[in-house]
Amino acid sequence: MIMITPALLAILDNYPDHEIHLLTSADGKRILNGFNEKITNVYIYTSGWLKRYFERLRINKQIRKTGYEYVFNFERKSSYKRIYFGLGINSYELNDTELHLNYAKRCLNVVQRAVGKKIENYWDWLPVTEEGINKANQQLSDVGITENDFVIGIHPSFSGSKKGIFSSKKRNYLREWPTEYFAEVIYLIAKYNDENNLNIKIIIDLLPDEKVIGERIVGDAGNNVVLFILQPDFQRYKALIKRMNLLITPDTGPMHIAAAVGTRNICLFSGKSPEDCGPYMNEADYIALRSEDYEDSDLGLRAIKPEHVFRECIQYLPSPL
Repeated sequence: MIMITPALLAILDNYPDHEIHLLTSADGKRILNGFNEKITNVYIYTSGWLKRYFERLRINKQIRKTGYEYVFNFERKSSYKRIYFGLGINSYELNDTELHLNYAKRCLNVVQRAVGKKIENYWDWLPVTEEGINKANQQLSDVGITENDFVIGIHPSFSGSKKGIFSSKKRNYLREWPTEYFAEVIYLIAKYNDENNLNIKIIIDLLPDEKVIGERIVGDAGNNVVLFILQPDFQRYKALIKRMNLLITPDTGPMHIAAAVGTRNICLFSGKSPEDCGPYMNEADYIALRSEDYEDSDLGLRAIKPEHVFRECIQYLPSPL
């Protein structure tokens, strides 16, 4: 969802007199809540296979009733075309000859074909609310982190990395970076901080059902990292990532949030190409490490060692005094 935001920005700029409706999931609605006041309606689509046929009938009826001028379809699966097929609406979809491009760029090109002229580039973007900023600042202040501190975020989890699964090498080796590797990176950054008399603070913010992952890292990294286990609050979480000066994460959602709020990040990939699904932001603001570029690449993310990540961190860390 975050990767369609450049295309949404292009639509808003090139169709300033139009009203925009979204068809998305419940998560999509949450992510794009407050994106722009011209997005006046959001339809929730449930894609479970038992409901799929009736959902398409329902949405098709709503589209006919509303009478749209354009449909922009950013779904990769061609089956979604059936929702508006035969309704006589100007529709624009992803081009299958552009599979080598970043998905966000492919979505931008959909809009460009509709406009019929070259449009300027847009990066991933999400709004950050004042309320979210206040909550994030209070969260950090409660543990003694001030506006003068250089904040590094560590995001060790991914979808499916809950207790009992995260440690499964067989099932998750492509996406799992071991907790001891995260702890070692934290130790190397903390050592760099102490040796150079800097003000670097390292934090982990996880959901309650991811607590065990954070506790494993804290167990190895000790007081070099602060672990937050809070109830979900997307506005606060966006603001917290925006406050970070650097985020270290596998290929997962927070990587895209970082891109959307302008936070530099170091992201770890295995089995996927960052050219396709990496952060869509200024290339100077992120570093993508791929397991395929290291020895023992068949180990997935384990092929990327803590010292590799720390070495890339250096260029983003404060300079020694």
